[in-house]
Amino acid sequence: MYRRMSGVNVLAIDTSTDYLSLAILRGDSVAAKFHKKADMRHSILLVPMIDKLLKSSGLKLKDIDCFAISIGPGSFTGLRIGVTVVKGMAFALKKPIVTVPTLDVIANNVKDFIGIICTVLDARKNKVYACLYKSDRKTIKRISKYLLLPLADLLKKIGKYDKVLFLGDIVEKHNFGRDWPAFAFDNKTTRCSGWHPKAEIAARLGLEIFNKKKFVKPEDLEPLYLYSRECDITGK
Repeated sequence: MYRRMSGVNVLAIDTSTDYLSLAILRGDSVAAKFHKKADMRHSILLVPMIDKLLKSSGLKLKDIDCFAISIGPGSFTGLRIGVTVVKGMAFALKKPIVTVPTLDVIANNVKDFIGIICTVLDARKNKVYACLYKSDRKTIKRISKYLLLPLADLLKKIGKYDKVLFLGDIVEKHNFGRDWPAFAFDNKTTRCSGWHPKAEIAARLGLEIFNKKKFVKPEDLEPLYLYSRECDITGK
């Protein structure tokens, strides 16, 4: 879903879940990274960890060429914290921002899977954020809109596929076999741990966007919340 591009220093941030994930990409290599459960301490840990990663990578903040942020959907509070910090840094340094949908970042956690990937996060109020992708081990291609819909509607949407890999917190929150029998699909479904979005993946996906010069101005940067007026909630 991304291709390599050398000569660019990217600082990537993900605060969309209960994990805090940061990475610095120097050309083709990950120079430093941090990926740990933050227990809702994103606002306390984010700036100090950025400083720590810069020091360990031998860079200063002014050396960063681009800020990549995993833009959501996800935790409203976490996304706001990440957006605020990135806005401040980009505005002060006059450096570009690229945004990467969090569901794309999650999907790219798996490289060797062949079939349909369904990234799915709890959106509260009996709905989920979701997106479908097709993977052939070489590429991961998005094949649906970014969705906000009831879980039952998502199950109907993916019932036609032969093999589905689920990535997201909904896998942890529900026993698919007991609480949601429709997830069984005659053993056609799979689940994967370690699904949390990783900043190193966001950085590489961000390079693709950087190369296309699809930048977002600091004043225009907003989290992707998937309000119903902006997304497909009908399953059509």
